Amino acid sequence: MENLPREVLSNIFIRLLAKQLAQMRCVCKSWNALLSESSFIKSHLHHSIHHNDEILLFFSRVFSFYHSPFIHPSPLTPHPFPFTAHPSRSPNLKLKPSNFFKLPDKPKSEYSHGNVIGSINGLICFNYGPFSLPSRDYAIYVWNPSLSALLTLPPCPLPSGDSKTKTNFRFGYDPNADDYKVVKLTSLVPQVAVYSMRKGSWDLITQRFPLNMRIIKRKPEVCVDGYNGRLHWLCYTKFKRKLERIVAFDLGEETFSVISLPDSILQHDQNRWNVFGVLAGKLCVMSRVRDGDCEVWVMDDYGVAESWVKLHAFSQFDGAIYPYGFTLHNEFLFQVDIDRFALYAPIVAKPKNFENPCPLNVVDKVVHYVESLVWVVPAESEGRCYNISQFPF
Repeated sequence: MENLPREVLSNIFIRLLAKQLAQMRCVCKSWNALLSESSFIKSHLHHSIHHNDEILLFFSRVFSFYHSPFIHPSPLTPHPFPFTAHPSRSPNLKLKPSNFFKLPDKPKSEYSHGNVIGSINGLICFNYGPFSLPSRDYAIYVWNPSLSALLTLPPCPLPSGDSKTKTNFRFGYDPNADDYKVVKLTSLVPQVAVYSMRKGSWDLITQRFPLNMRIIKRKPEVCVDGYNGRLHWLCYTKFKRKLERIVAFDLGEETFSVISLPDSILQHDQNRWNVFGVLAGKLCVMSRVRDGDCEVWVMDDYGVAESWVKLHAFSQFDGAIYPYGFTLHNEFLFQVDIDRFALYAPIVAKPKNFENPCPLNVVDKVVHYVESLVWVVPAESEGRCYNISQFPF
């Protein structure tokens, strides 16, 4: 192995699981150097996304890693996982999470229930907070399930305030700086706080959320926002209370902009159910026209309202459908009626039904599981060799 060319080693390593590679970093200095390089981590992530079977994790609302609000474990029964796992290729199957996941150590929080904020490149961001007072201060974490590694964010300098305050979190990736960021908005004060994982700290920024916009409370979509260096919110104007805009936040420039929706959606706003996301690298909106009909609009030229194009229109479902979002492999996820989920691939033009992941009225977020070597530590801690005991698989 010592005599193998670096290119051959990389070609072998890129096909292995992240938890195996994490252990191999401790074999020797040259392996640790190779496996710690940003270019290799990105190549391994790209290979995982495009060559591994996609797995969707259905998180229940107000989940806990250590006990379920719906199940009371006994001494003979381990605490249940806070999600169910399904392969998108065969969504009727339900995988056993314990076969490929190890839950993180218990977060050091006075609270016991959490909510998923977002998921990017194999990292899952979630918060723990008081269920009865959801606007109070939260403890925020970034978790890499592949490495069973958990990062606890420092307290945010932007207060959440009392129970009347509305707080909104988002999680995204800035490709230019190779940095993962958490954005916090609050209605208490007109300020925005941004946490940088590269710096390991929060900053209050001067840019403010557009004052004439108000965030829409919609059914949670699949976590696909934040991949292109921007975060997005569906919004309506404060006075008209009508869906009119998408507010975008550039994670690199840390500035806001406003994007118009397609005219046909604006004209029939009250009768539509909309979710947005990223489809083949482009901003898109999936809009339910009526019970069984749906449209998918894609923005060809980012930020240019005139470039919206209706890419798909279909009515392959019987009964009411509710769009949930898009998968990394460009399939559409729907809730169908009140008792099932389904994936729809436009190329095949045939829906695939899920085995019910959990009671539909408690599904909160659908997350893509991706094998990832991204370390959930600030930049100054990267590159050090982690003890093999930290990865007990």
